[in-house]
Amino acid sequence: MKPKILITSRSYGKYYPEHIKKLKNIGEVEFAKKPPLKEEDLLRIIDEFDAIIAGMDEITANVIKKGKNLKIIARHGVGVDNVDVKAATEHGIIVSYTPGANTNAVAEHTFALILALVKNIPNLNELGKRGIWAGRRQLNIELQGKVLGIIGLGRIGRTVAKMAKAFNMEVIAYSPHVRKEDANKLGVKLVPLEELLSKSDIISIHTSLTPEKVHMISHEQFKLMKKTAYIVNTARGELIDETALIDALKNGRIAGAALDVLEIEPPSPNNELFKMTNVIITPHCAAYTLEAIKRMGDMVTESVVAALRGERPPYVVNPEVFERENLRIKQIKS
Repeated sequence: MKPKILITSRSYGKYYPEHIKKLKNIGEVEFAKKPPLKEEDLLRIIDEFDAIIAGMDEITANVIKKGKNLKIIARHGVGVDNVDVKAATEHGIIVSYTPGANTNAVAEHTFALILALVKNIPNLNELGKRGIWAGRRQLNIELQGKVLGIIGLGRIGRTVAKMAKAFNMEVIAYSPHVRKEDANKLGVKLVPLEELLSKSDIISIHTSLTPEKVHMISHEQFKLMKKTAYIVNTARGELIDETALIDALKNGRIAGAALDVLEIEPPSPNNELFKMTNVIITPHCAAYTLEAIKRMGDMVTESVVAALRGERPPYVVNPEVFERENLRIKQIKS
């Protein structure tokens, strides 16, 4: 009997059907209706499947426990904060992801947002299309000599830092797990978070989401920022306390914000951020270039095919699964 593969990622296979073709060579493929799926949706169907290619679905401990046939949860993306990795490991289920696949895409989108903010592009575009030639009355700022503060100096953060250097910006970063010598090679100075917030002209967030980082930028953090500062978030919406952000923008504690992610997605049409002219919002699309989707699809397909063949996939989040399996085999043999 062929293994069954559930696809909940909305972009997997959409632009590159060869990925689906490879999966169909080893199993039966089924696309989820109306993804991303909530926990209750997955609980109704997960026990039928041997693999899931997941988007931002709620893959909780309950879902994993119910998935008695699951061999792999393959995230079509970099973050795995929507997957209970600990529960998956306990049940011997591989969790894979696509490290580095969207690094350049997100970094470019980040810098596009930075430029759009400081150059006031959305508002000037609106004026231009209305035939209003504002000229010198619509002043913007230059990036040269400005301080970019990067929260999270991983793959994406490092790429953004390199781009900033090309604009002759000073780059500082808060990233506790990065070595000073590695940051120095990039020309980046590591600083405490409070110092980054107080010194930066532009703050760009590129850290992962963990429970302790929820609302890491809230009322107290906004009070430390310059009134002329901008904040950009292309990581996870929950990293910023949205109520605190709205308050900071309304009261002029910061100059503006550019967000590719929000706390609740899709957001309410009444979200106050939509009414602000100093806020740019894109619909969680930074990672979605044709090139990035191709790379992610290649990596996900390779991982699922390997797992369903009983082989070790190349992009594994929880390698402990294999240690547990080896231990189990040794115990059986002894």
